[in-house]
Amino acid sequence: MYTDQDIANLVARVQQLEMQAATRQASGTPNIKMLSPNFLTRAFAVWGHNFVASLLIGIALSCVMSIIGLILGAAVGATALDWMNQLIGSMPR
Repeated sequence: MYTDQDIANLVARVQQLEMQAATRQASGTPNIKMLSPNFLTRAFAVWGHNFVASLLIGIALSCVMSIIGLILGAAVGATALDWMNQLIGSMPR
């Protein structure tokens, strides 16, 4: 049915495919610190990601709160200014 040459060709092809799969697996894994075997390296990588995420969220929230504060401050300031003008205008001279 199959000759020794066919089997030898198939064995060589299987070995070639296994080598290609091994190189793809090795290059397919990203070289990031989160996958390091060292615990401290992984811990600092997680801490760094957490720090950057917190920093970005904090910057965004502080911008929103500053805008809200400016809007409310202008509204309260205008109301306080009107109240002060009425108070000063009602004082006898």
